[in-house]
Amino acid sequence: MLKKIEASDSLPSQFLKSGAISPADMARIQEVSETTGQSIRRVLDRLGMISQTEWANACAEDQRLPLITASDFPDTLPEDSRLSRDYLKRNGVAPVHISPTRSLIAVADPYDQEVQKALSLIFGNGLHLAIATDRDIEAAFARDDTERESADDTIVSQGLGNADLDTERLMELANDAPTIKYLETLFARAIEARATDIHIEALEAGPRVRLRIDGILVETDPPERGLYDGMVSRLKILADMDISERRLPQDGRIRQKTAGRSIDMRVASAPTIHGETLVLRILDTASGLSSMGDLQLPATVAKKLSAALRQPNGLILVTGPTGSGKTTTLHAALGQLNDAGRKIVTIENPVEVQTAGLIQIEVNPDLDWTFAKALRTVLRHDPDVLMVGEIRDSETAELAIRAALTGHLVLSTLHTNRAQDAILRLIDMGIPDYLLNSVVRMVGAQRLIRTLCQNCATPVDLSKAPKSRAMYERLAQVDTSLGPVSDWSVKKARGCDACNKTGYSGRVAVFEAMDAKDLAAGAAKGQSKTRTMGHEGLALVANGQTNLDELIRVFGVYDFWK
Repeated sequence: MLKKIEASDSLPSQFLKSGAISPADMARIQEVSETTGQSIRRVLDRLGMISQTEWANACAEDQRLPLITASDFPDTLPEDSRLSRDYLKRNGVAPVHISPTRSLIAVADPYDQEVQKALSLIFGNGLHLAIATDRDIEAAFARDDTERESADDTIVSQGLGNADLDTERLMELANDAPTIKYLETLFARAIEARATDIHIEALEAGPRVRLRIDGILVETDPPERGLYDGMVSRLKILADMDISERRLPQDGRIRQKTAGRSIDMRVASAPTIHGETLVLRILDTASGLSSMGDLQLPATVAKKLSAALRQPNGLILVTGPTGSGKTTTLHAALGQLNDAGRKIVTIENPVEVQTAGLIQIEVNPDLDWTFAKALRTVLRHDPDVLMVGEIRDSETAELAIRAALTGHLVLSTLHTNRAQDAILRLIDMGIPDYLLNSVVRMVGAQRLIRTLCQNCATPVDLSKAPKSRAMYERLAQVDTSLGPVSDWSVKKARGCDACNKTGYSGRVAVFEAMDAKDLAAGAAKGQSKTRTMGHEGLALVANGQTNLDELIRVFGVYDFWK
């Protein structure tokens, strides 16, 4: 039976009795409610005073009604011709079960007398109420809409993302207090964990949020299912993206102060079958730009790079996959050249590190503003040093070579696995090898290797593991400068609270470099005798900074000792 609620009630009494809401707060809440036309419960949630979950729990306790969540609703909600869907959605009501003798109806606000009267007239003594949050009710309707659309085979299911939400509703969801609070907490958690990316994903089972920490994705607490639309919309607003466009990918940028630090985030959205997914790439501007000293280059690499940077012209290349730190290395090199006597121009996509004294240009392929067109334009501005974010086509390669030949020092990146592969890649792009021999000053390659957590890393006793010792003995022959295996400090990852149970904490870069002399000696044909990234990685293993598992993850099963 329906429990009688006095008309004077407007919220659970425990909030007033406990002092969670003062009389002054209540006056303010009522004023905001009257001004905006929003219900008391929505005002409390929006102001961050009482969340929807807290409200629902208190209502259930106060009115002695069952509490249900999103998983308790059927995929397809029952219907009654006397109740329109618009009325149900507008008043925070969702039917769970309807029958001639017993009907279970979920409500977000059991104190709404008008809604109770309407439900009583329709269902009579068979009416039974339950409490649910507005978000769970909205999620139930969203799932119901999706099921009906899928059954009719009329549009692609949007899963988490409710395609019927209009711009005004999305704006309201984006400005809800729980949405703002969740994102602020997420940003602070990402910065504290030194994450480089935040991945916000819509899956059939619900939203998933992951942080890329030390190159590996780690799951973190996701938002409630009903919060997903608001979270995505708020991020798109902050990134100056169109929140009404949900079926095409978009790009944007967020500048945010979090935990007292300034961070920049590149935002990319993409539509999926279950709703929009977003990736935020984080640049912590408060951490400062790396200097050449911060890179901790091996002595041989530092010597070759410094010599190349002292040249008045030529081409310096850094290779490696995405996320290997190439941009950081190039900007550190530019920092060494950056003075009032040189004009330095960078062409990037996007500009990730803003540096005083540099002229930085961001390309936009969507507007046909490409690396090649930007480079052709910049050459008319009489630069001394050029940085091209990436050489990815023959036109850009040809212009970069021409710039190096005509008196400019050009720094750029290539996506190749090894330094020696860079020359072959440029030849494949149509650059004659005799031109490369005259302009290439240095080619470097790098990777980022996770280091063991020094709080929990455990020494390995190779004397008790003869098979492992035999393998390490073979590896010691690859680089005899490391000494006998008995002198190595081999450790294994364990995992603890300090490293989030991963066994690793932080990353270090490993490098290899070939200068013009190495190239002339035939290194481009695979005959290099220079110290490789694999040698540097083995040195980290011998010093107990990382382990073989990490080297194999980064380089592959056999490549790390080449």
